[in-house]
Amino acid sequence: MKRLFLCLLVVLLPAALVAQVTHVNLSQNAEFASISETTSSLSSFSLSVGRNVTKTSSSANINFSSFTFASDFSSLTFVNIIGAIPPADFTGQTTSNLALNFSTADLDPTSSISQTCVLDLITFTFTCGAGPTGTISLTFAANNAQRTQVLALEEVVTVGNLTTRTHSRSDNGTATAQGTVFGTTVMGGSALVGVSRNRSICSAIAPDTCP
Repeated sequence: MKRLFLCLLVVLLPAALVAQVTHVNLSQNAEFASISETTSSLSSFSLSVGRNVTKTSSSANINFSSFTFASDFSSLTFVNIIGAIPPADFTGQTTSNLALNFSTADLDPTSSISQTCVLDLITFTFTCGAGPTGTISLTFAANNAQRTQVLALEEVVTVGNLTTRTHSRSDNGTATAQGTVFGTTVMGGSALVGVSRNRSICSAIAPDTCP
């Protein structure tokens, strides 16, 4: 069902842009953590956070999306947040224990995308506005119940008017996660921790595109 609604969202987008920034390019080459979880019968989210380290600097970035149906299924609301964040927001020196303490106030509006969009499932009108405000606080602990080596991955995901293209190699393993996401308690979920190998991420709001 989610796949069907995502297709509808792409078709029904208006031409007007809803964000000042329409194109973001990010890189990761060190520790990362991710989680996907269904928080209720009507809501789910996915999140990935990682860092990029060079000889002279360290940076971090976040990619978050969520979906929420109205209780009467009259509308679908989704949130997209992607961009650079302060390195201090994502801590931990090894994948054994990583922590994310993020506030939407940490986003640089000149190098990030943050939007909330609503699809009216009765009239099929589509509107977008500013993203949510609040915090995400999560801890990740590796359990390595399953370990995976990704040799080459190219992935294109479209959520509404936002398309994200990812090229990556990584070593990762399963993990447990707990904390809060915009006030909602998270316990478990499908979490991973690992090390990215030259991961590149491009996100673009239509009609802008990723190469």
